[in-house]
Amino acid sequence: MIKNKGLLTDKTAATIRKIFTLSFITKSIFLFSQNLNEDLAHAIQDADSIVLTSHADLISDTERPGKSTIRVTRPLLKDGIPNSEIIRKKAILTSEAKQELINIIKGQKKDKPWDGNYCFEPHNTLFIYKAKQWSYIDFCFGCDHYYFSKGLPVNKEEFLMTYDDWRTLDAFFRKQGAHWEGPMKDIRIDRSGK
Repeated sequence: MIKNKGLLTDKTAATIRKIFTLSFITKSIFLFSQNLNEDLAHAIQDADSIVLTSHADLISDTERPGKSTIRVTRPLLKDGIPNSEIIRKKAILTSEAKQELINIIKGQKKDKPWDGNYCFEPHNTLFIYKAKQWSYIDFCFGCDHYYFSKGLPVNKEEFLMTYDDWRTLDAFFRKQGAHWEGPMKDIRIDRSGK
């Protein structure tokens, strides 16, 4: 009878090890299969409206006759709403386009970061409208850098890490008709061959 108890104990111990092993594997799969940028994707999904825009330079030089040049900084938001004075093109996303954007954001890669040159002259903005408040991410597709409004859940460790991620988002803006066509529009060469 004591031998049977020992066998049951060995079987029980083996079962417990299997349960812990399966639990560990399941949790690992869940953690590694979670999409990148989940919080940003949720913010976009829950938004009342998503608007893509291209806009004029945020900093402009104005010459005054007989006087020096003055530098003017123009805001993306004016009186809490997108600044219509600088917007050149805009596209309000349909539910299908919104889902496509979410898929692009969730499909980004966690890889060795791509760090383009740093001209940072942003001309494309993703505006998010939720609860009577606008937030934004402003992009420079020339140097592949961005900045965003306070409170927006952008994880800088995960968002737009690779060259391909940038080209995919740039192509999405173009597809929606909200791309920048400034004086240097044809100079950028797409190294991905697309």
